[in-house]
Amino acid sequence: MEHTAEHEIHVLHDKLQAWFRAEVEADALEDLMAHFCADFSMVGVAGRRLDRLAVQALFVGGHGARPGLCIAIEAVQVVEASAPLAVLRYREGHALATTAPVWRESLAVLRQDGGRWRWLALHEVPVA
Repeated sequence: MEHTAEHEIHVLHDKLQAWFRAEVEADALEDLMAHFCADFSMVGVAGRRLDRLAVQALFVGGHGARPGLCIAIEAVQVVEASAPLAVLRYREGHALATTAPVWRESLAVLRQDGGRWRWLALHEVPVA
């Protein structure tokens, strides 16, 4: 099966869920960070821009911090873009075992790099 940019959205979020639940050991950080381009940046729902190092620090501090976390990905739409880029929109829901999901709308830019899709940019906004 070809590893598409859309597939990468699901792969990374599965790994993030496992990371925040501590279903993987802390030494899995290198594998997790390999999904991001060296020049990755994101704007999260709080409106702050984070570079790759800041995202890595966020992951380090968040390992095992949300043991019941469930991440749902819905409504993935591919936006036309020229190779080697892929642009995707999707809805992402975060819930704990006893809470309803909190949804965000995301726009991700991925770049083919070294034969695989890596995240270049991400912009998230809360769903009103």
